[in-house]
Amino acid sequence: MRVVRTATAGVCSTLLAALLTTTTATPALADALTAVEVSTDRETIAPGLSLERRTTLDPAGAVRTSLLRLAAGSSTVPRLLQQDLTTPRTPADLAAAAGAVAAVNGDFFDIDRTGTPDGPVVVDGTPLKADATPQTAVGVEAGAAGWTGRLGQVLLQGSATLAGSTHPLAALGTRTVPADSLALFPPAWGAGDRALTVADPAAGAVELEVRAGRVSAVRAPGATPVPADGYVLVATGSRARALSATPVGATAGTDLRVRDDALSPGSRGFALGARLELVRDGAIAPIDVADPTWAALRARTALGWTATGDLLLLTVDGGTSRSRGLTAVETAQRMVEAGARGAVMLDGGGSAQLVARRPGDAGVSEVTVPSDGAARPVAHAVGLVPAPAAPGAASVVLNRGTPLRVFPGLGRRVEAVPVDAAGAPAPGTPVLTVADPALASVEGTRVRGTAPGRTALRAGAGTATGALDVEVLGPLARLGLQAPAALPGPGATADVTVLGRDVEGRAAALDAADVAVTTDPALLRAEALPDGRLRLTAVAAGPATVDLGLAAAGVRTSAGVALGSSPVTLDALDDPAAWTAGAVRSTASVSRVEVADLPGVRAALRLTHDPTGQPVGTSTAALLPRTPVRLPGGTREVALQVRGDGGGGWLRGVLLVDGAQRPVTFAARVDFTGWRTLRAPVPEGARSVAVERLYLAQTSAATRRAGALDVATLQAVVPPPASAATATGDPALGPLAAGGPRTARVAVLSGAGVSAARPASGEQLAAELRRAVAGGARHVVLAGDAVGSGGRAGTGADVDLVRSVLARTLPPGTTWAWIPGGGERGTPAAGGLSSAGALPRTVDVAGTRFVHVATAGGTVRASDPQALVRLRDDLAGAGPAARSVVVVSAGPVADPDEAALLRRWTTALRAGGARVAVVEGDAATGVVREEEVLRVGTGTAASLSVAADAASPPAAARSAAPGVDDGWLRVQSAGPLLDRYQRQVR
Repeated sequence: MRVVRTATAGVCSTLLAALLTTTTATPALADALTAVEVSTDRETIAPGLSLERRTTLDPAGAVRTSLLRLAAGSSTVPRLLQQDLTTPRTPADLAAAAGAVAAVNGDFFDIDRTGTPDGPVVVDGTPLKADATPQTAVGVEAGAAGWTGRLGQVLLQGSATLAGSTHPLAALGTRTVPADSLALFPPAWGAGDRALTVADPAAGAVELEVRAGRVSAVRAPGATPVPADGYVLVATGSRARALSATPVGATAGTDLRVRDDALSPGSRGFALGARLELVRDGAIAPIDVADPTWAALRARTALGWTATGDLLLLTVDGGTSRSRGLTAVETAQRMVEAGARGAVMLDGGGSAQLVARRPGDAGVSEVTVPSDGAARPVAHAVGLVPAPAAPGAASVVLNRGTPLRVFPGLGRRVEAVPVDAAGAPAPGTPVLTVADPALASVEGTRVRGTAPGRTALRAGAGTATGALDVEVLGPLARLGLQAPAALPGPGATADVTVLGRDVEGRAAALDAADVAVTTDPALLRAEALPDGRLRLTAVAAGPATVDLGLAAAGVRTSAGVALGSSPVTLDALDDPAAWTAGAVRSTASVSRVEVADLPGVRAALRLTHDPTGQPVGTSTAALLPRTPVRLPGGTREVALQVRGDGGGGWLRGVLLVDGAQRPVTFAARVDFTGWRTLRAPVPEGARSVAVERLYLAQTSAATRRAGALDVATLQAVVPPPASAATATGDPALGPLAAGGPRTARVAVLSGAGVSAARPASGEQLAAELRRAVAGGARHVVLAGDAVGSGGRAGTGADVDLVRSVLARTLPPGTTWAWIPGGGERGTPAAGGLSSAGALPRTVDVAGTRFVHVATAGGTVRASDPQALVRLRDDLAGAGPAARSVVVVSAGPVADPDEAALLRRWTTALRAGGARVAVVEGDAATGVVREEEVLRVGTGTAASLSVAADAASPPAAARSAAPGVDDGWLRVQSAGPLLDRYQRQVR
C-alpha cells in the first residue's frame, strides 16, 4: 500500500469561502474586561524553547495560561505524537515515548467509540487519515524563516481494485465509514474495533484483509489487528453486499492519492485537524460567536506561528475554581498578543493539557490543571523533541532556579543537578561554594546562613557551572507550618514545610533537620525528610486536633494538626421532590425506594437510566438538586452511599467552586453491586463549594446499557478545627505617637450595624466616635458594615442615620471616610461616602497616603469591574513621593488571586522605599508583618497613629536589631493576631 500526497500552494477557495461566511466576532469580553497581571513566570526548558506561565485577573475571574514558544532555527523540532490512530494516551505518556521535552494535546477525537482523531492526520509527510470529503487541517513544517503553519484542506482521492473490480475509497483510517462505501484501514489504525466505524450496522458490513497483494481473509468488521504488511478494507451497505463474496486469494490493489493543501510539496512536516481558525494575518479571524462551543468559557488549546518563524502552543486552564477558561475570541486575542500571525484551535475542555520537562528533571510533568481533575488520554499530541545533546554536563541547575533564602545559623539543602545541553540530567557531582563566606557557608549540599546580606552560590561539575542568588535574612523571629495539615486516618501522611519569618516578616522555609519537633506519639509521628520537609503520619483515628511543637534558633511555637474527620449529613437523599432527573442521549427518572440492607438508612433515591436506541456519543443520567447543596467550610471530601448495578458507568459529580463548575469522580467504573461508600475530593482554598449535580456517564457506545443506581446519605467530610497557633506580639502594638504636623491619629470602626429601626444603635456609634475624638483622632474611617447586619444589607434610612450621627458628633476639622462593605450593598453608601461627599480613592492624612478599598464579598472587583485596575494605579502613584502608605479595606481579601496581587503590589511599594500597612476592618484584631508590610486587623474599633517622618527605608529596617521598630505606625487596644499570612513564601 503506497499513499501519494499531492499539495497546492495555498488555502483552498472552498475553505476561504466557508471562513468568510461565519459571523464576524465581536470580542466583547476580550475588549471590555481590563485584565490585571497577577504573575508571569518564564523559563527555558530546551534549546530555543521557552515556557511562560501567566495568571491574569479580570471582572469575570482569573485566567491561567501556559505558552510554549519554539524559536525559529532551534534544534528542538515539533512532531505529531501518537501511538496509533485508535489508542489514546496521555500527553505525558506520548512525550515520554518520543523523548519530547514538552507536549500539548492535539485534535478533537472520537472519545466515545474509536479514539480516532476527528480530522486528517499526516505524520512525517505521510497521510494516515483522510476522507473523500474535504477536511480542514493545519500543517506545520520547517521553512526558510523558521517554523511555518498553513491552513488547508486534505482530501482522499483513491480506489481499491478487488478481483479485477475497482471501487472508490470513501476514507482512509476513518472513525466513520459512510453508508454504501468502502474505507481502507492501514497498520497505523491500531487495535481499535472497526465494527464501531460502521455508520449503519443494520445495513450490513464486511471487512477484507489484504496481504501481499491478495485477499487473506473475509469477515465481519472487528478488532483483529491490521497486518503490518497489509491493510484492511471495510465495506458497508450495498458495497458490502457486492464484496462479501470476494474469495480469499483474490488479487487486491489500491491507488491512494491524498491532496494536501496544509503542507508544501515534498514536506516532511505534519498536519492535524483544525476545526476553527483563530488568527489570520495577525488579527482575530471571523468566529461564529453564536456557536456555544466557541462562546463558552472553557479550557482551550491553540497552535500558532509568528511572522518571524516561532511556533506557539498555548493552553488555557478552565473549569476550575482557579481559572475561568476563555472564549474562542479571547483565546484568539491571547494568540495575537503572543505575536501569532496565524493560529487555530485544537481540542479543549478536559483534553486541554500541557506537559513539560523542567531542566534537571528526568521526565515531563503536568503544567496545566486538567478540568477533569486528572490527565485525559488523547488521540495525539503536538510534541517538541530536542536534538540529541552532546555527552556530558553543559551546566548545573541549582534549586530549580529559585533564589534561596536562609536564616543565620540555619541551613537549607540545595538541589544541584548537572544537565546536558538539552536540559536532561547528566553525570557529575557538583561542588558548591559561596561568593562571600562572611554571609553564608556550605556543608556538602547544605547552605547555612551566617550574617544578613546577599551573596551567590556557585556550583561546578567539571567544566559545567551554575549560580544561584542567596539571601540571608534577619534572625528567626516566628515559625509555623506553611499550610494547615490534615490527616484523614491512621497511616495517612502529609509532607509539610516549616516556614520561618524574621522580625520584618520576610519568609523562608526551614530544613526540618534544624527544627525540634514534639508531639504526642500515640496520636502523631513526625520525621525529617532529606528534602527538608517534615513528614507527619497519623497514628490514631481521631477526630482530634493534635498540637505539634516546633522550635528552632531559640524560637518556639505550636501548630494544630487535624486528625481524622467527622461526617456532616447534607441530604438524606430520600425525597424525590427535592431532586430532578436529567439525561443526555439517555432517558432518566428518579424515584424513592425503601432500604433494608444499609444500617441507619431507611430510604434512598433510585436513578433509573436507559441509553437504548439513543444516538452515538456519551450518555449521561443525572440527579440535580432543586438548589445546589452547600458544603460547610473546610470540607475535605463529599461522601455518598451508592448501591451499584454492575453496569460499569462512570459516576461523577459537579461542584460549584466559587461559582465555577468543577467535575469530580466518585467511581471510575461502577462495576460493583451492593452498597459502597464513595468519596470525591473537594478543592482546597475555595470560599464556597456546593454540589450542583450527580451523574452517571457511559462513554462507550459498544458497552453502554440500561440500569439503576440507588444513592443515599450525601455527606461532607470535615476535619476537626485547627487549634490556635501561638500568638506573637509586634512592636507596632503600643502607645500611640504624640501629635505633630506630620503625625496623626486615626480611628477605624467596623461592623457598627446601625439601623434606623434601632435608634440605640446610632447612639452606640456616637459613643465610639466620641471616644475616638477624645483619643485625639483627626480622621475616622468606617471600614464596612456601618449599616446592615447578619448578611442583611442596610437601607437608605440607615445610611441617613449614620450620616446624621457623624455630623453631630465629630467636631469641625475631623474628617471621615466610609468604605462600603456587604452591609452597604444597594444603599446610597454602596459607592462609599466621605466628609467631602463621594469617597475619594485616596486621601492624605498628615503626610500619610490612605488608599480606600471596597472588599464586599471578599473581593475587590465585586463592587466595581475596574476596581483592581484603579487600585493598582493608586498604589503605583503613591510612591516614591509618599514615605508612608496605608491601604484600608472593609475586610480581608478572600479571593486568593486578588490577595496575591495586593501582596505583590504592597511589597513592591515597600521595596521602593515607602512604609506600607494593610488595615482590614474585621473581627480579627492585631498586627503581623509580611515582607516588611504591616498587616493590621482592627476588630470593631481600633486607634492608629501614623508618623510619616518616622517611616524608614527598607535597608534601615532590615539592619535594625530584633524587636526594634521605627514607630511610623502604632495600633492601640488590639490583641495579637494569628499570622494568617504565614503560608506565603517569598
